[in-house]
Amino acid sequence: MLRRIALILCVGLIAGASADQDKLDKVQKSLDNIMAKAGISFNGEFKSQYFNSTLGGDQVDSALRATESNEFTSVDFDIQARPNTAVSGRLIFRMHENWQNFFSDIANPIFTRWISIDGTPKDIFRFSIGNFKRKYSPLTLYAPELEMMYEPYIFERQRQIAMDEFFLGDNNRVMQGIDLGFDAEVAPIFNEFHLGVIGSRLRSSEVNYKNGARSVEEFEMDPLMSKYFSGVNLDLTFLKGVQFGGTFLYIFDHLKSYKVDKSNDTVAEELAQRTGILSVRPGIDIAKTAGMSENVQLKVTAELARSSDDSTWFDKEKKEFFDTAKVGTAINVRADFGIKPGEAFGLRLNASLISNSRYFRNELAQTPTFIGQRIMNIENDNEKKYTHYSTYDAMYHSVFKFVFKDKANGYMKGPAMKNSYYNGILTSKEMEEIALDPSLQLVMPFGPATPNRVGLTGDLCVSLLNNGIELKGLFKSLNEQEAYLDSSGFDITKFTEIGAGLKIELSNLIKSMERPFNVSLSMVKSAALNQGELTKLDYASTIVNAGLYWKFLKRAALLGGFQSIDGVMTFGDTLVGAKANHWSAGLEWSVSDGASVVGSVGQIVSFSDEGTELQYRRDWYQGLIDVSLRVKF
Repeated sequence: MLRRIALILCVGLIAGASADQDKLDKVQKSLDNIMAKAGISFNGEFKSQYFNSTLGGDQVDSALRATESNEFTSVDFDIQARPNTAVSGRLIFRMHENWQNFFSDIANPIFTRWISIDGTPKDIFRFSIGNFKRKYSPLTLYAPELEMMYEPYIFERQRQIAMDEFFLGDNNRVMQGIDLGFDAEVAPIFNEFHLGVIGSRLRSSEVNYKNGARSVEEFEMDPLMSKYFSGVNLDLTFLKGVQFGGTFLYIFDHLKSYKVDKSNDTVAEELAQRTGILSVRPGIDIAKTAGMSENVQLKVTAELARSSDDSTWFDKEKKEFFDTAKVGTAINVRADFGIKPGEAFGLRLNASLISNSRYFRNELAQTPTFIGQRIMNIENDNEKKYTHYSTYDAMYHSVFKFVFKDKANGYMKGPAMKNSYYNGILTSKEMEEIALDPSLQLVMPFGPATPNRVGLTGDLCVSLLNNGIELKGLFKSLNEQEAYLDSSGFDITKFTEIGAGLKIELSNLIKSMERPFNVSLSMVKSAALNQGELTKLDYASTIVNAGLYWKFLKRAALLGGFQSIDGVMTFGDTLVGAKANHWSAGLEWSVSDGASVVGSVGQIVSFSDEGTELQYRRDWYQGLIDVSLRVKF
């Protein structure tokens, strides 16, 4: 209604105005002012959940709490204000209340999640100040994420909820700083011209660790200095299909923020990080350049990156600094082929050659977004005897606000978030010391930029009969470029991964079936082998996924899923065999557009092979009940 009134007023103003440019400018300003009042939008989501997890089995400490429930009601407000078409502000904040501590919770229930000022002046410039998301390329600015072939929907939705807590997805890095860009077609030379400049703080030396606030994760070390990065990125497309890109990033520590011994500036100079990353990316879309049919895709791209990590040391005798640089390289050459002559058949195939040296360093592309943590029933863990870590508990469960029992398992009593997903940037030393989940992150734990890897990867997807049948396959064969030490008894580790999957959508095969009904099945095997006398390792795991989604009524769907992990590891003379099964069944009811209720029951069962030593055994089960309501507005 307001837009109609504004249009009528402006038409009247224009009709009564002369062609004088000043008057026209006043008319335009009046229009902008009127429309600014209508440039405020409110979006968001209400969420409420009852989630119960109960531990059972031989490895449950009866003296500790074995049942944990998470009941809450919360709302996320997403407010966008647009004073004109060129600039806008965005604020996302949460109001959250836990049912179990409603009458004793004195903490501030308002939690700020996102603040940014964004704009697109002249529709060719762009800027973001505050929070923003950005990715450049797999070897420069990139967030490696978990890959799960045909993950059942009943589990996939849970993982997405946990990732959304940190705005993760599509391999974008979540940053806070300044992001500037220029995006346009520069005719007749460039079909696309993209130039970006970026800067952000990665770590602050003034983080508060006290009082159980857990404002940072436990795997983050106490930063001695504040850490920043800046960069510039250029992507060009010309002759329709010829591409060229380049990126330079610089990661550095702020020397004046050194907080240990400010009287000795030589220590800060020696400890400070100075890492430069340079990348060039040539490519050609052969299908477009050669004028092939739109049903054919044929593309070859490459990325060549070089990192230079400057290490400074102080000679006390000569009383001067000396610089040495540790240089690393990374190469990724990729070919993509696809063809879809009709609805009856489609094929996509890609293959990549990877060669990353041991000393390639770029935390902006290597920091993982998943670092498996204990989530539910954490207070029943006994550090001296056993832990109830499960891959599935870490992947699919999250708690926004949890208060530990006083000094339970070494934790301070205070509010904390329990989530295995991470949107920060780790240092290279932190990445060396964190324990990643080998079931999910064995071959390329730090994504495409994982250092010390050389080999081939590829995947295939075939669709048949109007996408009623879909087949997938993947293959990875990589080795370490060099052993940990160039000495007798040390050898390189060889990694392999192979998988296949099938998905059937019956509603695409049977015309009389109007609502979705799909089933899926996949199996992926991963292995690592090191035959060195001092580095002997033999690990193999198999992951199976089976899923069901049947929308049997207009607003009701039946959900089902089963997963299993079978892993066996031998390091030295020690055998560790662990298995885990995860099943869940539930019902999804769509109350209306944007509103849904999901109820499910399930179980995670962990058990060990007979030959596994007692200290490595995992024999327990976790019963799960989940009822959640989501209302988007």
